[in-house]
Amino acid sequence: MGWRPVDEGDLAATLSQQEIDAYRRSASLDGSDPVARLLARTAALVRGYVATNGKVARMGPPGTLPESLVSPAMDYAAADVLKRVNVPMNEDRRKARERAEELFRDVAAGKYTPESDGADGTEATDGPVIEVVATQRGRVSAENLEGL
Repeated sequence: MGWRPVDEGDLAATLSQQEIDAYRRSASLDGSDPVARLLARTAALVRGYVATNGKVARMGPPGTLPESLVSPAMDYAAADVLKRVNVPMNEDRRKARERAEELFRDVAAGKYTPESDGADGTEATDGPVIEVVATQRGRVSAENLEGL
């Protein structure tokens, strides 16, 4: 796990392709891709929280996020898509956005520290593991996600 750019595939893991296409069609007439702009804005927002943390030894290149924050970042971005295309946000999506915002605040406060970008491509982290999901069988973290 390291840092990587987010792309439309990441957003499609949270939203349907139809919702993404509707968002793209509702774009301004300047010719730019609203999905690319949304992803860039979201990455910049999350990177700001990470930069505030102070425990991340090395941030990835501009436009990249720690793998452990990609999914929450897409939960955050999904709400912007739904607002623009005038789709009511269901309770699950609303809660996902709230959890993402709470996680980003915790990252900034140093309560959770995402992985640093290793200079040699390996992960470097000094902080606690960020919980990705909790199931009835136990907590699933970024470290043990591959075992599922």
